[in-house]
Amino acid sequence: MNHSFVPPWMATAGDGNVSFAGVHQLPDSDNDGPLVLWFNQTWNSLLDRIGDDNVTLYVGFLTVYTYSFFWLVGGLFVLMDLTNWPAALRKYKNQPGANEPLEWSRCKYLIKVVLRNQFLYGIPTTYFGFALRKLVFFEPPNPRILPTLPIVFRDLLFCIVFWEITFYYSHRLLHSSYFYKRVHKKHHQWSAPVAWAAMYAHPFEFIISDLLPVYVGPAIMSSHVLTFVVWFTFVMMDTLVDHSGYHLPVLGSSEMHDYHHLKFNQCYGLFGWWDGLHGTDSEFRKKKQYQRHHRIFSLKSARELVPEH
Repeated sequence: MNHSFVPPWMATAGDGNVSFAGVHQLPDSDNDGPLVLWFNQTWNSLLDRIGDDNVTLYVGFLTVYTYSFFWLVGGLFVLMDLTNWPAALRKYKNQPGANEPLEWSRCKYLIKVVLRNQFLYGIPTTYFGFALRKLVFFEPPNPRILPTLPIVFRDLLFCIVFWEITFYYSHRLLHSSYFYKRVHKKHHQWSAPVAWAAMYAHPFEFIISDLLPVYVGPAIMSSHVLTFVVWFTFVMMDTLVDHSGYHLPVLGSSEMHDYHHLKFNQCYGLFGWWDGLHGTDSEFRKKKQYQRHHRIFSLKSARELVPEH
């Protein structure tokens, strides 16, 4: 299939075929070290099992991987909420007393809503997005030819910035009076969120604010499927931690997004960059939560390090 548009990050080979800049690390090269060779062989063994078909990889494989990660890792946080165990981790709660324990009836309804979103809206959106990507841009890279690390980092950097910008403005839109009462209010039923509440949303919000800002970045960059895996892992971990209700050591801080759920009209972005630009974190910066908003490398909780009084 010929495409009239070739993005600037692509190179055109002498035979007229589009090649992907930086995607040239061939398996079993004599110049590759043992770790690279092992990774290439492991990756190709995985492809031998699941196949090279792009629909299988970009729709089936990525969907199974991402949703499995969501339920398994998010489930560790939710299990702590349901059982109040281990007791030693209760001190890391952002809002002590909230969801301690989480009511099972409320959890069951949350699971129902999230499963509906994933299967009725998430999978079709993923397939449509993949088809549109092929139509607008080009065929995805050869899955067996791995990208170089600089290309992976380039793609991830673009995706992070794109995610922050698009999520911020779509989130601000959802907080307009029209969309808030009709759409976004559902997500804010969780004023003290739990990890699985990350996908507890109206279908419209789930598509335009949860899925598209994450999917479009790597699609624009024509990222390799392995880069998608790395990107989706980062996104899932960041989103689950943000909604977990916990500020655990080593993991990133959830204080900013937790404060958004508590107060509604502050901190619309993901990393605070666009909130700082637009001044939508001015009240947050006056609060104790802002002083606690950093990665902890200590067994002390954020509330112990920055007491309420």
